Amino acid sequence: MKTVLRKCCDPTRISLLVFFFIVVSVIGAGYVCAGDTPPNGSYKKTCTSIYYNASADRITSASCKKIDGKSNTTQFHNCNQCISNGGDISNCNGTIECTGVNLPNVGSYKRSCFCCKMTGSTLSCYCNPKKGKSKFTTLNNAGNYTDIWNDDGKLKGK
Repeated sequence: MKTVLRKCCDPTRISLLVFFFIVVSVIGAGYVCAGDTPPNGSYKKTCTSIYYNASADRITSASCKKIDGKSNTTQFHNCNQCISNGGDISNCNGTIECTGVNLPNVGSYKRSCFCCKMTGSTLSCYCNPKKGKSKFTTLNNAGNYTDIWNDDGKLKGK
């Protein structure tokens, strides 16, 4: 009887059981705290610690890399509206934005520019210059052009 009690109540065994219980509890709590599954988008390539609230359709917090390599904490609302309009949820220099909706489909600018979006009739993008880091640039009345291109980090059109 003493041998059975020693095996079942061995302090090492009890310690291991407690340890495994704690590990399983912490992993389970981490999973529950992670929130809902975030929506798809290119932002997932450069953003971490993404917390999404599906009932509010909102990324409540994400840490996203900026062009200079530093991180920025950001939020984003109306994820489903962006996706249903054909947009992409993008990391634009550390800020999550809806990009790619109603863009002019003329010229070569999309090959070397990213995070493009229309605000009224103005096209704005980050464009890669021949040398150096990407630059933020805009082009007014972009819908009126038949050709739009990246001229060394600046949007141009005719």
